[in-house]
Amino acid sequence: MECIQRANRRRDRDRSGTGLLSILFSPLVGRYTVTDIPELIPLIKKNVSLNTPGTSTSNIVAQALDWTTLQSAPPTLRAKAFSFGDIDILLAVDCIYHPSLVSPLVDTIHYLTTPEKTSVVVVVELRAEDVVREFLETWLRSDARWQIWSIGEQKLDSAYALWVGRLGRET
Repeated sequence: MECIQRANRRRDRDRSGTGLLSILFSPLVGRYTVTDIPELIPLIKKNVSLNTPGTSTSNIVAQALDWTTLQSAPPTLRAKAFSFGDIDILLAVDCIYHPSLVSPLVDTIHYLTTPEKTSVVVVVELRAEDVVREFLETWLRSDARWQIWSIGEQKLDSAYALWVGRLGRET
């Protein structure tokens, strides 16, 4: 996920792949955190460095984040091991592809979200309808305070879907 800070806004992006989005968005934001499994962080750092010559990339931070590790960590250790601060926009792009990762992804989204502050943007290629359906159902069931909207159904290529979610205030 990627975090953006735009004039004090942050974006997080999970499973950043090559780091391309961080390179594209970094000039527009105060801080951009790209995350992926630990093994891919050196590649992301290298790509960011090679594709931003002569410019400051000090607002791009690459940080390891394994959803399954976060999910299995006791709550007391999560805050120490997974510290990202307040996130304004949490961007998950093409992260929904295997059923075994649905629950860890939803738990990670929930963990990184600050109620009434963080907007979660999920963009997915519609590879497996059952996995996408499971993700949405799991996300909605994870907390009754989630409000999730489908965006641009008629405007997007039918092979992709986009949702925006906000977690309401605790009652």
